[in-house]
Amino acid sequence: MSDERPTPSPPADPFAAWREWVTQSEHQMNKVFNDMMGTEQFARASGGWIEAMTMFQQTMNEGAQRYFQAVNLPTRNDLGDLAERLTAVEERLLRIEGLLAQAIGRKGDANPAPRPARTRRPPSERKATAPDEGSASE
Repeated sequence: MSDERPTPSPPADPFAAWREWVTQSEHQMNKVFNDMMGTEQFARASGGWIEAMTMFQQTMNEGAQRYFQAVNLPTRNDLGDLAERLTAVEERLLRIEGLLAQAIGRKGDANPAPRPARTRRPPSERKATAPDEGSASE
């Protein structure tokens, strides 16, 4: 009466064959595509496709720019130019403010006065609202 029963083997994995097939298929497809992408024909075809897409994008950008000009709207380039000009004006103003501060004898206070925070509402409207209504909606 020995209690030596054979240990049951774990059930067969129903997806093991499928995983093996997927792994082998992936390796084979990688080899095929790597061999294909290494050819001169593929390089020429890729280059031609990239060139065609670049020309298409350039044509679309020019068309959009003409459309925006026709409907009198600024283009991305117009806004970029405007931003650069505005930045240059602000830098000039800061230099002028510093020079003026030095000229009137406030050499230690060459930094410009702090500017008010930019908000969606003018300062006069902000003062009129109660503190608990405030900045959650801004």
